[in-house]
Amino acid sequence: MPPPGYQPKPDVAERRAKVLARRTEHIPYEQIAAELGITSAVARKDYERALEALKLEQDGHARFNVARQLETLDVAERAAWAVLRKDHIHVQHGKIVRHEDGSPVLDDAPVLNAIDRILKISERRARLLGLDAPAKIEVSDATDQAIRDLAAQLAAGVGDVEPAGEGPPAGDPEGSEAGADTA
Repeated sequence: MPPPGYQPKPDVAERRAKVLARRTEHIPYEQIAAELGITSAVARKDYERALEALKLEQDGHARFNVARQLETLDVAERAAWAVLRKDHIHVQHGKIVRHEDGSPVLDDAPVLNAIDRILKISERRARLLGLDAPAKIEVSDATDQAIRDLAAQLAAGVGDVEPAGEGPPAGDPEGSEAGADTA
């Protein structure tokens, strides 16, 4: 991978773009090399480096878009918090609803809506940052092998297990030998 900030010479960058375009059309390296006057090894290397450059460019665009989305969410969250902090007067049929003492009745609906909005913004931010991604759990080979060993021991020992208790075996209510012979 080239060092950060590295820019290939214009002719090399142009050649890599041609190699990438031709490989996208499934043209063999040998044919691309013959067309461009290079070896197949150089064509392969140009293709790999062109893909790396493309990935870096796409990663840069993705990071920029995530940062832009996060800024938009920050603005929306600040606005929702401003709504949450205000007192909202309850209005019904175009008139302010008042308590018996004449003070206005506060409306909780805008506050609750602001809380819902803040939660949605938080959920979106968590998705953008990958905070809600499922955790990967790896089972090591040692643990896997221990589980297989225990399963094998259990399977081998199943035939040796005696029924618990002191009663006759199932299907032999009297515990007689005759019941075993007829089975």
